[in-house]
Amino acid sequence: MHEEPIQTTDLIGQAREVLEELGIEESSMQPPRPIHEHHSSLLLPCKGTDGREFLLKFFHPPQEGCFYPPEVKIENYARREIAFYSFLDSFDVDRRRLPAPKTIAMDHQDPPSWLLLEHIRQAKGPRSEHLAAENVFDLLTSMKGLAMERLTGRRNFPLNRWDIASLRDRVVRLMYDPLIFIVGEETWASLRRFFTDAMSWLESRPQVPVHGDFTEENILVDPDGRPYLVDFERIGTGSPEHDFTWFWIHSRRSSEWKRDLFFRFLQGQMGSDRIRCEWSMRASAIYLACRRLRFGYLAQGEQDLNRGQNLALLRAALAGGADFFPFAQ
Repeated sequence: MHEEPIQTTDLIGQAREVLEELGIEESSMQPPRPIHEHHSSLLLPCKGTDGREFLLKFFHPPQEGCFYPPEVKIENYARREIAFYSFLDSFDVDRRRLPAPKTIAMDHQDPPSWLLLEHIRQAKGPRSEHLAAENVFDLLTSMKGLAMERLTGRRNFPLNRWDIASLRDRVVRLMYDPLIFIVGEETWASLRRFFTDAMSWLESRPQVPVHGDFTEENILVDPDGRPYLVDFERIGTGSPEHDFTWFWIHSRRSSEWKRDLFFRFLQGQMGSDRIRCEWSMRASAIYLACRRLRFGYLAQGEQDLNRGQNLALLRAALAGGADFFPFAQ
């Protein structure tokens, strides 16, 4: 059997110590996702003495020798998620406003190291068999409906910024060194021109709550067909299009399903509103492509197997039009 890396083994041991302190037993259920040292947290299914099923989320502490991008503080993932669940508990204990796991207990240290949630069993089979477009839009609407002022005014809540100015700064200011070797000077100049033009369209856009990692992997559908949103480590504020774009780009569904999803999202967008929406979607996709390219370069160098795919996404988003919006032509 393949042995787990030492770092991962140590983290599992620390998580089990938390369970022991809480008087909760680890269960034999499979974790919702594989345990991997590259994740920012690990998930352990567990159960109380009364048989209730829980899920312990144990956050990875910073580790010496690990590379973190300049803008990343690993402990802020835990701070964001703990603060967000505290925010939900302040007005939506039963999760009627936002379908998400209920909070059972949390670590009140700073930075926190764990969070105990109710365990939501996932429906058997691939998510594509259970997650409908209607579920996706319901969750997007629920996220946007959260009170912005209650989010931004909380202490110890390092909200991520997903607005155009923040995306521009992350790409142009923080990613130059690795990206210039990958994309070349001509594409880098196009990147800078894109963000200059995008700012004129998007700088005054309204800011909404943004999940930050809105993908199928972070949506659970229970056996009764109810969807739940999970993993709020990248929660923040930004454009109304960011979460949808994240889902659309990451989706491995058929082109027909994605086309219908795209048209439904843009339904009712006309004139300058449609133009702003498209600029916003392109900006989110460009940031995603640049982030992937940087990580691949730093982690794998010239052996990055996904470089071609991510370069294609970057160039399509920079071009816009039929290259990025083939369904809309």
